[in-house]
Amino acid sequence: MRRREDAYRAYLAGAVVLVAVAPLARMLFIALLEPASIAWLTSPAFAEQLRVLSAAVVPLGLLVGTTRGPALLDPFATVTLGSNHVPRRFSLRQPFRRSVLAASVGTGLLACLLGAALVVGVGAPLVPVVCFVAASVALAYLGVVAALVGQVIGSLRAWVAAIALGLLGVSPLGVGAWFGSIWTGVVGRSGGNGQGLHSALEGFLGHDGGLSLVLVGALALLGVLAAALVSVPRLLDRLRGDALLRQARRREAAAFAAAAGELSGASAAYRELPLVGRGVPAVVGGPRVLSMLVRDAVGALRTPQRTAFGLVGVVVAALLMGLAVSPSAVAALAAVGGSILMFLALAPFTEGFRHAADAAAGAAVFGTPTAEQFLLHAVFPLVVILLVVGVTLLVSSGGGGAAAPLLASLAMVAVRAYEAGRGHLPPLLLTPMPSEVGDVSVLARLVWQLDSVIIAALIGLATTMLWTVGLPVVSVVLLLAGAFVLALATRSRLRHLRG
Repeated sequence: MRRREDAYRAYLAGAVVLVAVAPLARMLFIALLEPASIAWLTSPAFAEQLRVLSAAVVPLGLLVGTTRGPALLDPFATVTLGSNHVPRRFSLRQPFRRSVLAASVGTGLLACLLGAALVVGVGAPLVPVVCFVAASVALAYLGVVAALVGQVIGSLRAWVAAIALGLLGVSPLGVGAWFGSIWTGVVGRSGGNGQGLHSALEGFLGHDGGLSLVLVGALALLGVLAAALVSVPRLLDRLRGDALLRQARRREAAAFAAAAGELSGASAAYRELPLVGRGVPAVVGGPRVLSMLVRDAVGALRTPQRTAFGLVGVVVAALLMGLAVSPSAVAALAAVGGSILMFLALAPFTEGFRHAADAAAGAAVFGTPTAEQFLLHAVFPLVVILLVVGVTLLVSSGGGGAAAPLLASLAMVAVRAYEAGRGHLPPLLLTPMPSEVGDVSVLARLVWQLDSVIIAALIGLATTMLWTVGLPVVSVVLLLAGAFVLALATRSRLRHLRG
């Protein structure tokens, strides 16, 4: 029976790869072979982005591990295995291995995609590309081990360690400089199809007759990997039962909500509780706009981890949308990905919309019209966008498309307000919808759950691309028209909630 289950899982994984993953990988590979994409991959800016991204892997792993660690079972298995004499290095070894495998395979495939684009597009030699793929897999493993460390040490110490490791990672001797130098070696050796293995190794590892930072960093990484491999069993044994059970219950609640079609409930299972800064007064006098801004800011400060992740997400989303400087497939993908990430990252700063929607669905006890509450709560995310996105774009680049990410980010505030009035899943969508290809009610529920994400991607793509092709006035008009239509749709949703 176990062999049949394993064989079916292998068949199912192969079918998913052939049907869903392979066409997507082919589409991305073709997009990366475009001249604009090759110019982006071989530019110093991409190497700098890789340096920052690789330096953030271990710190982010530490912080993610405090909420959802890599060594996790279901609540029943956690209680059962946590109450017997079996060491946790044996009972939790399997889920940790699955996490390592998933992270390593996903990162390795993405690195292979980037390396293959350079091999086919500009004739990069295979030796540097293989080194880049191996370094990516090793960095993913270190990220999973860092998540295990965060699962062990808890939130406060994980934040201190993450800040220290982040500063070390972006230093000239950190993992970011090492990883960026590997990609620089790949790009620097491009165009040498006829080179042999010896010359490729010599050019990749040698620098002015001596060892380069790549070789020194590789030796240091081998030592760190060996130390991490030895320390994993001890870290597994140090996991506390209460922390494991709390994370297991969160994961189970999120899985149940996702299976029932409530994606917002799945994300709410991981929402941080407002336990910090309870003594800071949130109610102040003065103009209503200023008082509401202070309330929303204090509310965001009471969930510092969620707010910090939101700020990082806003910065990364602005940088992604800033890559769309020319009309191309890669620019469109960057605009779509940045818009979706901006929509998700603004969640900690738009909690006031959710409060206004809850107040609109109940009895009127605040004496403020619903539309006015939404407008007042929109001030805080708008201020965050103007400050964070504006500073990010000024620091990163001053190109012609620098204002497009700001416009697209402002549009995401209207999408967040529309998302706040979602409510529960309509019972009509639970009824079967037979068709020639089967029951399509699943697709209807999926579209209903992801409509805000789809709208965010479309508005961000249209706003950014119109500005990129030289139509800034049309881009601004589209932003205003989209915000107006979303305001009408939000009012319609709130009326449905009251009914």
